[in-house]
Amino acid sequence: MVNEAFGLFREMQKAGVDPDEVTMVSVISACAMSGALDVGRWVHAYIEKKFIENDLEVSTALVNMYAKCGRIEKAREIFEAMTVKDTKAWSSMMVGFAIHGLVDDALMAFARMEEAQ
Repeated sequence: MVNEAFGLFREMQKAGVDPDEVTMVSVISACAMSGALDVGRWVHAYIEKKFIENDLEVSTALVNMYAKCGRIEKAREIFEAMTVKDTKAWSSMMVGFAIHGLVDDALMAFARMEEAQ
């Protein structure tokens, strides 16, 4: 799946079509599902280099991707830098903690989410 998503991304670039936030979320999500950390890190760097808006959806996709690819601290770093967090963002972080056996962190995140609402 990641090869197909990344291939389409490359075709867009060759055709002169600038990727947007929706494109980035799609590619990042494919990386998360397939565990393609290297491609995901490249896409993250591309977002920063091209000044693509790192909105709520992009940030949440990055949190999810880094958590699922074994980089929970990077996921936490991105999550903590988010100025706006919705239920999906909080859930992505909590699932990431749970995947890595960080039950206390997941429970703490849940409590923080409850306080924030």
